[in-house]
Amino acid sequence: MWEVLLLEDDAALGRGVRLALQSEKLHVTRCGTLVQAREAWGRGAFDLLILDVNLPDGSGLEAVRYAQERSSV
Repeated sequence: MWEVLLLEDDAALGRGVRLALQSEKLHVTRCGTLVQAREAWGRGAFDLLILDVNLPDGSGLEAVRYAQERSSV
């Protein structure tokens, strides 16, 4: 199963994207902040990142740098 991190602060949009992607082969973890994304990353690695750029506590680009330091995703 592929693990997907969806970083989206708009709850309704995040739910919609998650529902569209979730399947037997994809498990989607939605986070609304960089802090939540880092906590999720601490619980396991991800195969794919879908990131919002404008977040309440920073930029999704920060999540890219964080992920690059810890994996090859």
